[in-house]
Amino acid sequence: MKVLKCEKYSKCEAGMGKNLIENAFEQGDGVFRLLPTWVPRKFCIPGRRIKLHPNDYYALGSERGGLDERWFSSTTAADNGHGTPEFEGLSFVVFEHNGKPDKFLLRDAVIELKGQLIGDRLWNTYGKWPMFSKFFDNKGPLPLHIHHRDEHAKLVGEIGKPEAYYFPPQVNNHGGDFPYTFFGLKPGTIKEQVRECLSNFSKGDNGVFRCV
Repeated sequence: MKVLKCEKYSKCEAGMGKNLIENAFEQGDGVFRLLPTWVPRKFCIPGRRIKLHPNDYYALGSERGGLDERWFSSTTAADNGHGTPEFEGLSFVVFEHNGKPDKFLLRDAVIELKGQLIGDRLWNTYGKWPMFSKFFDNKGPLPLHIHHRDEHAKLVGEIGKPEAYYFPPQVNNHGGDFPYTFFGLKPGTIKEQVRECLSNFSKGDNGVFRCV
């Protein structure tokens, strides 16, 4: 299927216009039909609970990492470093065009329809669909990392990254090797301790778990 896309958030390619997007919307009776969006992570091992065939968890090759995330309604490209494909992490809308299956990026549909699709408040504030959901399926603990608040992210021209987690028992019958998530620092932890841990990041056990 040919990928119909907009170049640089401006004029769309031939055949990719408002009427085409609206036709896809009508075909789904008011719901866009989205292809599954699988995202690999080099630093994680799949927990094998997201209903992929066992042969597919490393379908992209060991150098790309295992598939342990499925993203939903995403207009955000995955930032997986060097070698990341152009559309990784982005959701595609599938529809029938001239009697044949076709697809376009959900991101481009938002750009074309703006507030008509996502509401004027979101479009006027962010100029995009600013969120997505995902199934996250990791065997072990996540590395310690930081999600910035808006006030800090805007210093580098970005927006914050709030997250919320829910662990449904139906898909978590096995907790993996380390079924815990750390939020925040232990009371009494001081900035100097955190800085020391970060400076020792590549030196084996950097002691960060004494702080969280």
